[in-house]
Amino acid sequence: MGVGSMGGLYIGVSGLQVNHTALTTTAHNLSNLDTEGYSRQQILMRDVLYSTYAYAPVNSMQKGLGSDMAKIRQVRDTFADKQYRLETGRGAFYEAMSEVEQEVERYFGSDIDGQPLKNAMTTFYYALNEIQKEPDSILKRETMILAAQQMIDQSKLIYDQITDYQECVNEQIDKKVKEINQMALDIYELNKQIVAIEGNEVEEANDLRDKRNLLLDKLSTYGEIRYREDKVGCVTVTLEGTALVSEDRIFELGTQLISPGSKLLTVVWADHGNMELYHYSDLPSASNCTDVGSLKGLLFARGTFVANYTHMSEESIDWASYTNRDGSQKYSSLQEFYHGERYANYGEYYEKNVEPFLITNLEAQLDYLIHNIVTTINDILCPNTTTNTAMTVTDANGNTVTVAAGTTVLDTSKAPIGLGDDGEPGTELFSRRSMERYTKYSYTDVNGKQQNLYVYNEEDPKDIPTQYTIDELVINPDVIKNPSIIPLSNLDHSNAQDTANKLLDAWNCEAEYAETIKTLTPNTLTGYDFQGYYNAMINDLANAGNSYQNIADNQRLVANQIDERRQVVAGVSSDEELSNMIMFQQAYNAASRYINVVSEMLDTLVNRLGRS
Repeated sequence: MGVGSMGGLYIGVSGLQVNHTALTTTAHNLSNLDTEGYSRQQILMRDVLYSTYAYAPVNSMQKGLGSDMAKIRQVRDTFADKQYRLETGRGAFYEAMSEVEQEVERYFGSDIDGQPLKNAMTTFYYALNEIQKEPDSILKRETMILAAQQMIDQSKLIYDQITDYQECVNEQIDKKVKEINQMALDIYELNKQIVAIEGNEVEEANDLRDKRNLLLDKLSTYGEIRYREDKVGCVTVTLEGTALVSEDRIFELGTQLISPGSKLLTVVWADHGNMELYHYSDLPSASNCTDVGSLKGLLFARGTFVANYTHMSEESIDWASYTNRDGSQKYSSLQEFYHGERYANYGEYYEKNVEPFLITNLEAQLDYLIHNIVTTINDILCPNTTTNTAMTVTDANGNTVTVAAGTTVLDTSKAPIGLGDDGEPGTELFSRRSMERYTKYSYTDVNGKQQNLYVYNEEDPKDIPTQYTIDELVINPDVIKNPSIIPLSNLDHSNAQDTANKLLDAWNCEAEYAETIKTLTPNTLTGYDFQGYYNAMINDLANAGNSYQNIADNQRLVANQIDERRQVVAGVSSDEELSNMIMFQQAYNAASRYINVVSEMLDTLVNRLGRS
C-alpha cells in the first residue's frame, strides 16, 4: 500500500494526535509553573508497527505506519527525593529541639532585661554579707528573710513555667499525631485513585502522584519514613520502621499517658496494640538515623518525666520495682541493676535517661541548685550529728519511743540559738511545706536533767513531701513572724559570728565548705559555687540551643541544595516549555500539511481513474 493510500492518511492523523497531546501536556506544564509540588510532565513518543516490503542485506525496506504516544511521564529524581526527605526530617528534629530550648530559656530572662533568679540569688548573697556584719540586727534578718523569699519565689516561678510548658508540649504532640494520621489517610486514598486510573495501562495519574509526593515530603518532616511503590502504582509507607500505610489499610497512631499518675503523653501505635512509637533508649544519632522528625524532637526536648534534684544521684533509681515476667523482683541490689541493665555507674545511667531530654535535664539541674542552697544554709544554722547509742525518749503525747543508734539528730552542742533568754536551736530558714525539720522528744540525761532531742526527719527520694525540692519549699513561717528566732546566737547569747561567717564561706565554697562545690551533671568534673553553677547551667542551656539551631540551619541549607537539584529535573522551565511548544506546533503543522498532500494525491488518483 503506497503513501498515497488511505493508510497514508492514518500516518498523518497519528502525527496530529500525538503532537496535539504533546501541546496539551506542554500547556499543562506552563499552567502549573508556580504550583507547589508539581513535577513537569513529558510525553514519550514511539513508532507504530512497520510494514516490510522485502529483505535486503543493507536495507530492511520497511515503511512506518505512523507515530503514537508511549506515555506521559513525571520527570523526577527519585534518589534526590529520598535524600531531600531524610535531610528535611533531620532538620525538623533539631528545629523542634531548638524551639523548645528558646521557649525555656526565655523563662530565665536575658542580660538585656535582667535575669530575675540570678538577681535574687545575688540579693540573698548580699543579705548574708550584711548578716555577717551584724548577726543580731533584726532589720538585717528581715532583709535576709525577704531576699530568701524572693529567691524561692523566682525559682518556683521558673520551675512551674518549665513544668507547665512541658505539659503544653503534649498539645503539640497530639496535634502532630493527628496530622500524621490524616496524611496517612490521604496517601491511602491517593493510592486507590492512582491504581484505579492507571489500571487500564492507558492513562497516567501524574497530578495525583504530585499530590502524593508532596504528602511524602511533608510526612518526612514528622518522622523517619521509608516507602516503596509496587508495580501497580501503590505506595506503602513505614514510620520509624513500622507499617503506616499498606496496600489495603492504614495503621493509626495514638497517644496515652507515659505512666499512671504522669501528665505527659507518649505516642503509641493504636492499631498495633498500643506499642510505643519510639524506644527512648535509642538516643538521637545521625549515624543510626535516629535524629529524624519533629515529633521525635518534641518528645526528646520535653522528656519523659518531671525531674527534681534526686535525679542527680543514684538514689532516684527504683531498682526494686524491676520485675521478671513471672512478677518476681528482678534485682536484689543497685549494683546488680547496673550490671543487668548494662550501666557502668550512675553517670552512665544519667547520660542515657536524663541528660538527653532537654527540659527534664534542666528541671533536675535547677532543683539541684536550689536544694543545695537551702540545705547548705539550713545545715549551718541547724547542724546535725548522729546518735552513738539507742535512746529511750518521750514524744509530745507522752508516748515512749526508742531512737536507734546512728539516727540523725540536731547537734545541740554546736547549734546556735535564737535571740533572747528563751532562744532555742533547730530553727531552719527554709522549710518543707508538709514536714517539720525535726521531731522533738524529751529524755532524762545521766545527771537526771530533762533534755530535748531533735530527731531529723530525713529526705526520702521516693516521697516528694519529705524533700527540700522547689515544689515543697517555703520560708519557715515562724521565722517570718519572728526573725529573732533565727539561730545566730551562741549559748551565752553572744553573736554567733562563726555561724555568720560559715554562711558566707559556704556560698563562696571557701575553706571547710569546699565540698559544697557542685558539678553540673554526674558526668562532669568541674565544680562550681552556687552563683557559678547557675551561670554554667544557663550557658549549658544556651550552648545546647545554639547547637540545635546551627544543625537545623545547616540541614535547611543542605535540604535546599538538594531541592534545587530536584527542581532542575522536576521543575518547569518556561523557556524550555515554550521551545517545546514551538517544536510541537511545527510538528503538528507538518502533519497537517502531510495530510493535505496525501488528500490531494488521493483526489487526483480518484478523479483520473474516474474519467478513464
